[in-house]
Amino acid sequence: MGESIPDWDGLRILLAVSEAGSLRGAAERLTLSQPTLGRRIRDLEAALGHPLLVRHARGVELTLEGRAVLEAAQSIDARISDLHRGLQGRKQQVAGRVRVSCTEPVAMEILPPSLLALRAEHPGLFVDIVVDARASDLDRREADLAIRMFRPERASLVARRVGGTFTAFYASRAYLARRGAPTSLGELATHDVLGPDRDALFVRQAEALGFSGDQMTFRTDSFATALAFVRAGVCIGALLGAIGEEDRDLVRLLGPIATHPVWLVSHPDLFASAAVRAVWDQLAADLPARFPSETPEARP
Repeated sequence: MGESIPDWDGLRILLAVSEAGSLRGAAERLTLSQPTLGRRIRDLEAALGHPLLVRHARGVELTLEGRAVLEAAQSIDARISDLHRGLQGRKQQVAGRVRVSCTEPVAMEILPPSLLALRAEHPGLFVDIVVDARASDLDRREADLAIRMFRPERASLVARRVGGTFTAFYASRAYLARRGAPTSLGELATHDVLGPDRDALFVRQAEALGFSGDQMTFRTDSFATALAFVRAGVCIGALLGAIGEEDRDLVRLLGPIATHPVWLVSHPDLFASAAVRAVWDQLAADLPARFPSETPEARP
């Protein structure tokens, strides 16, 4: 045989010729012109160094070498078909690992019930929680989908707005019984307030409200710590409304510091995955109830 390695297209054409019994029938099946198909067969014969077909009045017949090549081509075709079916099965099967990007408050207080329901329905599904205040890069596959508190800038991403929320100051009833409730930012400055430590974004937000780091009684960039301190009655702290409003022992003070639209975002190349879609569908169903509005409602 020749030294060249035949390409799959040539072998695929030989398969079609064998099944159709003629060059004309194979050309029609592959939507190629008969001269083009004949040239591709000659190229395959040249690459292999042997004639593969004998032409006669009734069509074509495979030579001994042609039958040997056909058997190899059939084996390759069967393996490709098995691979395709396996990949299609994986695509449709709700199994595997999905990476979800979100902020720490969402990871702690919002996600657990949704992921509990997902695992009950799809035991083969596994979820990585990427906790990051910045937006994970979906193009670089840092996450498969994300819950974001801002509108996605890239139109190419798959995105759905699932609600809205806000940030506001909260204090426990025990703290207010001990210290009273501030009625203005000026009064708030005289209270024990927990603020950001080193996170540049949150530091800028605090400074925009007139609070410098030196004025903060406590400083931390950990949401878990902030929530624990506020719930324990140690201080006043800024919390996400979707979380603060759910705790009946916490009281919202003053107006919202900021408002946030809530978006569910994924990359279009990943959206066809059954596992990613299962997580998306669960969150799309659950999140609107947890993020009902960017406008605070009156509490009883």
